[in-house]
Amino acid sequence: MAQDEVALVTGGGRGIGLAAARRLLHDGFRVADIEVNEKALDAARAAIGQNESRFLALVGSVVDSEAMSSAVERITQQWGRLDVLVNNAAVNRPGGLSTQVESDWDAVLSVNLKGPFIASRAVAETMKAQGSGSIVNIGSIGAAGLGASPAYAASKAGLIGLTKQMAYELGPSGIRVNLVAPGVTTTDWVERNLGPERIQSAEKAAPLRRVGSPEDIAAVIAFLASSDSRHVTGQVISASGGAWMP
Repeated sequence: MAQDEVALVTGGGRGIGLAAARRLLHDGFRVADIEVNEKALDAARAAIGQNESRFLALVGSVVDSEAMSSAVERITQQWGRLDVLVNNAAVNRPGGLSTQVESDWDAVLSVNLKGPFIASRAVAETMKAQGSGSIVNIGSIGAAGLGASPAYAASKAGLIGLTKQMAYELGPSGIRVNLVAPGVTTTDWVERNLGPERIQSAEKAAPLRRVGSPEDIAAVIAFLASSDSRHVTGQVISASGGAWMP
């Protein structure tokens, strides 16, 4: 159990982000969630419930450097430290090479790749001063293509490169950087946009014959956030039931 360590989860108001926030709270962390969507924050507060005194909800965008710096300042003023960053905030836009419009490309690359860069830069100095920290990037098996749109595939593949670069740069300061790549995971978004037939197809295609739940992904995040992974950095962990084996 973490002894009052502090985690920041981006996009923690729903799906994998909310599951990660709840798991980290269960494991003893104090958790801050930054969301661009205030309704999602309200839902997160309701879901957190009795842990509200250990939960801080912040409104802001991961692509806004000032907002992220202010969030880190607020967290360290309130709790005195920052041990874990979960770069979870992401968007997706449909399309193929000939149909995906440039504005969608720009939006996806901005949130999914620039966002983790900005958020990681915002927490780095605090973690360096502590001499420790863990950054967990949430990627996707879409990094391998596998039916993803061009923008989404490129953003998640780029995040793998960023993960490895940061692991090399920040490792000497005691900061670990790893990436979790979920496969099909039963978030509200997936259930709404993929539908039962595609989810069943994903189950049949995976070696474990199942799709993931947000809690499955949160468990891997919790491992990477904990001292149990103190000798693990620069790694891509596919939490996909074997659908992608990088």
